[in-house]
Amino acid sequence: MRLATMERRTHDNSCLTVWPEWASSGIWHPEKRGIDGPVSMVGYRTLNLPLVLREGFEKWIEQYDFYAPDRPQDFDWESFDTEGFRLAQALANFTAGKYVVEYKLCEVTPNG
Repeated sequence: MRLATMERRTHDNSCLTVWPEWASSGIWHPEKRGIDGPVSMVGYRTLNLPLVLREGFEKWIEQYDFYAPDRPQDFDWESFDTEGFRLAQALANFTAGKYVVEYKLCEVTPNG
């Protein structure tokens, strides 16, 4: 009897996707850029994020912890999305030249 082997997933380690998930960093390496699919979480220490940026991501994810899938209308998506984009922009600025940053599957270019 021959056992099926699972192929090891690979991720695009040159790309960072900002995406909320409960109890996560909110920062991920996607399997492929611009596609909603498998991801691998990236820790703050891996990126050596400045304290203020790390705290911003922590507060953003903390806010997402209050999201209830059975009551999406009770969540302030507009301010959450605005903050998510702001964090993605700050991450793109901090990692400029090292990573491509995405938010909502679209590339966020560094300022300046």
